[in-house]
Amino acid sequence: MKLFLAPIQGMTIACYRNAFARHFGSIDAYYAPFIGLSETKKISNLLLKDLLPERNDSSINVVPQLLGNDGVLFKNLAYAISAMGYNEINWNIGCPYPMVTGRKRGAGILPYPDMIKKFLDTACSDNSYKVSIKMRLGLKDPEEGLHVMEVLNEYPLCGVIVHARTGEQMYTGQVDLDAFKTLATSCKHEITYNGDISTYDNYLHINSCLPTVKNIMLGRGALSDPFLPSRIKGHNIPSEDKISIIRDFHDDIFNYYQTQLSGDKHLSDKMKELWDYLQVHICMDKRLLKKIKKCHNSSQYTELVNQLFDSAVWIE
Repeated sequence: MKLFLAPIQGMTIACYRNAFARHFGSIDAYYAPFIGLSETKKISNLLLKDLLPERNDSSINVVPQLLGNDGVLFKNLAYAISAMGYNEINWNIGCPYPMVTGRKRGAGILPYPDMIKKFLDTACSDNSYKVSIKMRLGLKDPEEGLHVMEVLNEYPLCGVIVHARTGEQMYTGQVDLDAFKTLATSCKHEITYNGDISTYDNYLHINSCLPTVKNIMLGRGALSDPFLPSRIKGHNIPSEDKISIIRDFHDDIFNYYQTQLSGDKHLSDKMKELWDYLQVHICMDKRLLKKIKKCHNSSQYTELVNQLFDSAVWIE
């Protein structure tokens, strides 16, 4: 089983990926948060800062992701990224947010297979990189995904990742495993399942329902329980060691942002995003967590977090 970490905007940037690999591991590829093609009038280090070799641990496999519907812009940017040493570029046609889909980007392009074909005619015409796809079952209906897959099968893609919901579902409601199976059966490429694997039991259920699928992408579940990938791979870490590992991971992220962000409020606000995920599996003094979320001072934040970790217990 190969495990991939999903791209989550604002979270899974280089410092997070590096720290995750160092403390938890068991991820075969880390997909970077998307770069919008609308931003590519000038390709610069600022645009590509998250992918710069000096920011990324060379021992981990990072896959850049692009979002847009212009094949020429994709090809130009993908070529520039491939020159940095990346050989796979992922095209995001799964983002479900209305501000994206309303412009026929992300999952918004799924009802238009002719647009996808035109895009890929250009995007796949450069042999300096390989193209993979991350998509949804459809925007409104899984039938849309089947028409899209007919198009995708015509191109030399290196993989297709499918989140088993429609775009309109966003991240709510049940994943549709039957629709995923139908789509996977019609796919000629290596396929990856994505959606609602937050626990080991979730993984076992998906694995039993989809026995032929050998790749899984983990998203919010892995951010909430970063030990989940290692458990899936058969490496069990003692519960009594987990808080110490989480603490070291947290400190790595904090120390990085402390050097990058200006102002205590900016730093504290950024760390609160991390706690939105970490709090799920940590039994802690909720009063301390509330104080952390109201804190705008880095010294006070550090003191509160140390108190929290000193008494915290990991919940399986």
